[in-house]
Amino acid sequence: MPTEKADFSTILPHLQIPGTPRSPRSPLFPLGPGGPAGPTSPLTPTNPVGPFLPDCPGSPLSPVVPKGPVLPLKP
Repeated sequence: MPTEKADFSTILPHLQIPGTPRSPRSPLFPLGPGGPAGPTSPLTPTNPVGPFLPDCPGSPLSPVVPKGPVLPLKP
């Protein structure tokens, strides 16, 4: 049995190493090198886009139209 655990540990560490210290960023870390920068880095490489996230739900905003491609990435 201990052998199985060791095998599993050898495969998991690959994902655990970057996920343990950054569990909330672990899924985003592999998506983009900007993981350490923030969870919005992979979704929005531009800082100014950050404030637009809350505006996304407010379709009435014109500037949100060009940001359309960013919406599908969030969900």
